[in-house]
Amino acid sequence: MNKEEILSASRKENGDKDLVELEVAKRAGHYALRVGATVCCVLSLLSLWIADAFIYSPWVIYFSLLATNWFVRHRQMKTRSDYVLSITFLSLALAALAGFVARLIEVAP
Repeated sequence: MNKEEILSASRKENGDKDLVELEVAKRAGHYALRVGATVCCVLSLLSLWIADAFIYSPWVIYFSLLATNWFVRHRQMKTRSDYVLSITFLSLALAALAGFVARLIEVAP
């Protein structure tokens, strides 16, 4: 195999994406999840401080993102730990959703 054949096979395998580009996208995803956690914490603290009430909606979204992330990893890597984490985060998302719905029922006329 010459250099061009190797590069062609690599491009085919990676869907015409550069390995550096894939690594940058992966790193960006990690940073995005960290920023999301920080924003959820700040919003929760602000709502507790200002309105003396806990808001669930950002946590429903954040835990749903995490559950999806770990489930996709599980599907690709077939690891038990990724499956356990996806179920854990799905459970947290559903618990936050239950809290969100309960809060909506409280304030409904």
